[in-house]
Amino acid sequence: MAVARLTPVTAAEWLARFEMRIGQHRDVVAVGARPPDALLGDLGPSIATFQLGESGTGAHLLAAARRAGAEADYIDSLRHFVAEEQEHARLLELVLWELGVPLRISHWSDRVFVLVRRLHSLRTEVLVLLVAELIALSYYSSLRAGMDDPALQDIFARIHSDEIVHVEFHCQTLPTYLKRFPSAVEGTVRLLWTLLVATASVAVAIDHGRLLRGVGVTKRTFLRQVSKDRKQVAARLFRRGFKSA
Repeated sequence: MAVARLTPVTAAEWLARFEMRIGQHRDVVAVGARPPDALLGDLGPSIATFQLGESGTGAHLLAAARRAGAEADYIDSLRHFVAEEQEHARLLELVLWELGVPLRISHWSDRVFVLVRRLHSLRTEVLVLLVAELIALSYYSSLRAGMDDPALQDIFARIHSDEIVHVEFHCQTLPTYLKRFPSAVEGTVRLLWTLLVATASVAVAIDHGRLLRGVGVTKRTFLRQVSKDRKQVAARLFRRGFKSA
C-alpha cells in the first residue's frame, strides 16, 4: 500500500513535524547516477518533467490559504510542504545535471495543472496538488523498485517517502475546508476530482510509458496503483473532519 496513515495530529503538531524535517536531504550534494544504458534516453526527459512540477514557489497556494482564513500553523506547514517539494526539484536537478539533460522551462502538463489550480480557492489548489502527489507516489515507487543503480534508488526512495507524508498531511488537514461545501456540491467536487485523477494518470502513463515499461511497470499496473491510492484518499477527504489546534 503506497498511502500510509499516520497518527492524527493537530495543525500545531504538523508544523512541529515539518520543522523537524528541515534539512533532511542536505547531505545529498551529488548523486553519482549510473542508470542502465537502455533507460538513458527515456529517464532524463521524464525526470525533467517531474522536476519542473516540483519547482513551484507556492505563492498562489499560500495566498489561497490566507484568503480562506487558515490558521497560522497550517499556513506555516504549507510553507514547509512547498519547501520540501522544492528540495525534490533540487535532488532531481542533480540527477539531470549528471545525465547531461537540461532543465525544462515549460511542459504542457505543468501548464494544465497550474491553470486548474489558480482558481483562487484553497480547496482547488490542494485537491489539484493531491492529484500530482498521488501520481508521484506510483511514479517514484516504480523508479525506485525498477532501478539497479543504488544512487538513483536512494533519490527516488527519499522523494517517495516525503510524498507519503505530504499525502497524509493533506488527508488530515484538507477536510476542514472541504466540509464547508454543501453535501450536493461536495459530491460533484468528488466526482470531478476523481475524473481529474483518472485523466492525469492516463496522460502520465502515456507520456512516460517507455520509462515505466523500462523499469518493469506496465501502463495498466501504473493506472491500477494510482486508482487504488485515489480511492483510499477520497474515502478520507470527503465528509471527514480535522482537529484544529
